Amino acid sequence: MNTPTRNSSPQSLSAPFCGTVTLVFAICCALAACNLTNTVRPIRGSDGAIASVEQSAPNWWLDSKATVVDARESIVSGDTKRVQVSIYSSQMQQQRFSYRFEWYDRSGMRVAGMDSWKSLMILPKQTLTVDATAPSPTVTNWMLQISDTNYPLDSTSP
Repeated sequence: MNTPTRNSSPQSLSAPFCGTVTLVFAICCALAACNLTNTVRPIRGSDGAIASVEQSAPNWWLDSKATVVDARESIVSGDTKRVQVSIYSSQMQQQRFSYRFEWYDRSGMRVAGMDSWKSLMILPKQTLTVDATAPSPTVTNWMLQISDTNYPLDSTSP
């Protein structure tokens, strides 16, 4: 009588293990993507005015929750920069996100007085405006950071 034998080759044992490892790795990567902060920087024309914005969106899910559609600048108090940025949500449910501005001088050095994180709720298909005033007249440029409120990047995020 032939007794069935169990195939114990390394190949047959590793197949289920590899599938499990692949699944765990995929889940970790998906969760890590939720923790990335998207950034927005102005692209200036030859006259120094904002021509467009450059968006770095490593978190594609956050980008659909909060997409920058335009940015404007003005001068207040005689010599201090003020920024307004319009943000649109393409989602069908209300969403939460946080944002803050970082400020830079003419040399590209960060200026003290970085804004703290502010949390917002945006309604479906809504465009809202966020604004901030630079902490110093030495500010010539800015960067907007947008973070997923549900999955903060680190202890400095909301």
